[in-house]
Amino acid sequence: MKKRRILPLLMAAVLMTAGMPMTAGAAETSADAAQETTEQEAEGGVIGDSASTDGVSEQAGSDSAAADGTESGAAVGDSVKTEEPSSAESSDTADTEEATTNQDEEGADKEDADEEKDNEVASDNVVTLGENLSAEQRAAMYSYFGVEADEVRTIIVTHADEVQYMEGIATDEQIGATTNSCAYVEPTESGGIKVKTANLNFVTSAMIASTLTTAGMENCNVVAACPFEVSGTGALTGIMMAYETASGESLDEGKKEAAVEELITTGALADAFGQETASEIMNDVKTEILDKGYTDAEEIGDAVDTIAEKYDAELTEEQRSQIVALMEKISQYDYDVSALKDTLDNLSGELSGLSSVWNSIKTFFVGSGDGILSETNDEALGENVITDSTVSESGFKDGLLTRIMNFFKGE
Repeated sequence: MKKRRILPLLMAAVLMTAGMPMTAGAAETSADAAQETTEQEAEGGVIGDSASTDGVSEQAGSDSAAADGTESGAAVGDSVKTEEPSSAESSDTADTEEATTNQDEEGADKEDADEEKDNEVASDNVVTLGENLSAEQRAAMYSYFGVEADEVRTIIVTHADEVQYMEGIATDEQIGATTNSCAYVEPTESGGIKVKTANLNFVTSAMIASTLTTAGMENCNVVAACPFEVSGTGALTGIMMAYETASGESLDEGKKEAAVEELITTGALADAFGQETASEIMNDVKTEILDKGYTDAEEIGDAVDTIAEKYDAELTEEQRSQIVALMEKISQYDYDVSALKDTLDNLSGELSGLSSVWNSIKTFFVGSGDGILSETNDEALGENVITDSTVSESGFKDGLLTRIMNFFKGE
């Protein structure tokens, strides 16, 4: 028994000397173990206090970090709030957006008002003005046309517009460096195309009227003019642009090109045979090929030869080839031949006697139907204005008695 009691005591002593904790399993070592536990708890209390102190420091650090984190968070929040404005800023933004919306709405309202104003124009008539005219010259053109600027739609024709239509067909000299010709177009229900010109010293009203039929135009009154004398070769561009706007219909591009080519070809013939003969040859040839349905170059050539002989015009091979090539191009397109002949017959004076008498009676009782052609103010362009028309204007501005006298005189 002694040996069993002594051995544990020796082990305990050894372990205590080494400073290692010991767990006693025997009842005899309980006091020693208790004493050891007390000492360990004392030491543990110091450690615990230190840990507690450190823990407090760490907690304080955590609180400090939390405080920093809150400030940092607030800073980040402010940054976010910069992107997402405060209520005051939101209000300003809303006001800005509302103002922008109001401006957009005002712009839309203005466009609607402008469109409504266009719709309020008393007629579908359209005026074109050359871009190189001064403000005074443009005012003179409105005065000549007998219309106020706010009564019609107006198109400014640029030099680029003329080049687009005429380049490759007309020479640079024929196109010119500026755009001055003007036009006034009035759509009508019937009667073909009637034309009046002012201050065009080369292109005649008949040449323009015939050319416009080639462009595909039907039933309209046209006034082509300039505040000073010009050749008039550029007038066709503005007339076609005005017609498309007035009628709301786009003319075939091929027909418009053929129309320009016809005007240039007729002008070249006019240099050789005079304006009247040149116009009559072109009108007759065009009527013949469209009426007969000719498309073959040989058939067209025979028609050209026959008609040229009729007017005692000896065409050169170049002139003949130009006319044939043009008529081949025209023959490719569909035309209302009846409507086209309404214009061409008027130009060539081929109305029957009965038709001529009926037109005179109708003009006397219900008016000429020549509209804007009879309403121009020639004085607006000065004393030396050159005028030309496809219709007789006698009696339009006279009193009733003069009109009666002119009717019985056959004037």
